[in-house]
Amino acid sequence: GIGFVPYSPLNRGFLGGMINEYTRFDTANDNRQTLPRFQPEAIRANTRIVEVLNAFGRTRGITTAQVALAWLLNRRPFIVPIPGTTKLSHLEENLRACDIVFTSEEVTELEKAVAAIPVVGSRYDALQESKIQK
Repeated sequence: GIGFVPYSPLNRGFLGGMINEYTRFDTANDNRQTLPRFQPEAIRANTRIVEVLNAFGRTRGITTAQVALAWLLNRRPFIVPIPGTTKLSHLEENLRACDIVFTSEEVTELEKAVAAIPVVGSRYDALQESKIQK
């Protein structure tokens, strides 16, 4: 069969729960500062999604990143997220998501809560957006 590798499964680090509206990105080598979704007002609005993941994870003893990755892994066996990281501790945290299994009720609960929150800000800047085949 055909596998699927989700691009940026932690939304460029946002779903890890460590980015907030006061986060400043390195202008020399981090393009997130140019993306609409990473502007302070969008981060402020989208933090509600991270709060849902955090609350869901806290009751299960797992992190927001693990919730996001485990949700993907629980979707279909051919979905294989490959989160990038520069820290060993994040790699270890991410790998533990492979052992997390959600019940169908948990998946429904999580999806319903996240779907109720509108995502603010485009994923790409105008130039990148213009190059996407739609």
